[in-house]
Amino acid sequence: MTISAKLSATLKQHGQDHLLVHLETLSGSEKAAFATRLSQIDWEELEHAAEPPDLAEIGPSCVYDFAARSTRAAPLREAGESCLQEGQVAVLMVAGGQGTRLGLTAPKGCFPIAPHSRKTIYQLQAEKVLSLSRRCNRSVPFLVMTSPMTDADTRDFFSQHENFGLQSEQVRFFSQSTVPSLDREGRALLASPGALLENPDGHGGCFTALVASGNLERLRREGVTQIIYIQVDNILAPVDDVELVGLATIEKADVVTKVLEKAHPDEKLGHLVRVGGADRIVEYTEVTPEQARMRNASGQLIYRWGSPAMHCWSVAFLGRLADRGYKLPLHRSSKPLKAWTASGVVETQGWKSERFIFDLIPEASVSVGLEISRDDEFAPVKNASGDDSAATAVALAHRQYVRWLKAASVAVELSETARVEIGPLFAATEAQFLQRWDRRFTHLQDDLNLQA
Repeated sequence: MTISAKLSATLKQHGQDHLLVHLETLSGSEKAAFATRLSQIDWEELEHAAEPPDLAEIGPSCVYDFAARSTRAAPLREAGESCLQEGQVAVLMVAGGQGTRLGLTAPKGCFPIAPHSRKTIYQLQAEKVLSLSRRCNRSVPFLVMTSPMTDADTRDFFSQHENFGLQSEQVRFFSQSTVPSLDREGRALLASPGALLENPDGHGGCFTALVASGNLERLRREGVTQIIYIQVDNILAPVDDVELVGLATIEKADVVTKVLEKAHPDEKLGHLVRVGGADRIVEYTEVTPEQARMRNASGQLIYRWGSPAMHCWSVAFLGRLADRGYKLPLHRSSKPLKAWTASGVVETQGWKSERFIFDLIPEASVSVGLEISRDDEFAPVKNASGDDSAATAVALAHRQYVRWLKAASVAVELSETARVEIGPLFAATEAQFLQRWDRRFTHLQDDLNLQA
């Protein structure tokens, strides 16, 4: 097989000559397959990673804080409930990550996390969508973005568990793409002979994959106007959120981004800010410790509002971006990598590139933030132990359920090790719990497992 002149010129232009040399060591189908993959890559964009904004350009975004929410709660709920009842809302969960840090060889969503039922993260998230579907008496679309590493296992897991009660047409899987990992000089690395070392293209790959899979167009045909976006590893992320949908509807927003006031300046969250007349999220990796502590003239942190990666996206907005071929930029992060060489596998410090879904925000004509309570909505599962672990997430969920019980006038006196679990099919929100609570007891002094 002869390498095309176009591919050869492209690789030379972008400093990837070593891949041409490697191509000549391959033969037959291996060579053809490798050449095909190389021709699919946008080498130009890999050379131009996105840069953070100048600190002097940053101003505050429009955020509906708790005070603003309380004054508008009734109309927000009315508008949001109308959208839900009319079938105008879908839920999208990004679930491309492996559970390696949790000790799993399977996708992170397969991790059994519920303290008594041992339900997995996937089951908890799916049951929230099922609970919402039952409440609205319609099948709410549940879109699940996987990665090439998790796609087959995720589909099999849902199939083995009969989609956790959801209808098959509700659950719509689609997979994100991958991008080459680079060495410090920007040269593509190899995973094995004839195969690039690649990594999933980040949660921003969701937009590209949503379009390429046909799922965005399907939502448009079905009359869905809003997409509630969550990440798989936040077990408290609500999907039955009438105020979020209501705010998006009333404000005719292209995107609503949930935010919380940072617990401390160094908290590892993206930051919702305004830059040059448009909202933007600046990732914590792009902010120095000194910048994170800087305050404005009012004494507030410039990087005040943290983003826990929950949004409500307008389908019309995403459709407009898709129609004009918009492509999210890549961001680089320095990572230790294992690359194949002719001498064997070597460890090296290199670059992984990712797309961030929040880079769609600067394209929005109307973007607003919505303040949330971290205690009610943010329990990430990132690590095997310590902060943001399964143990801390379970404890946060337990405390939320205790608050629900107390709101129902239950006297709660528990030991430090006791855990309350309330399954989403019994109640997925406090309002639902208070409506369903049958006063079966008035005091709680031990573990509790409430399931439908």
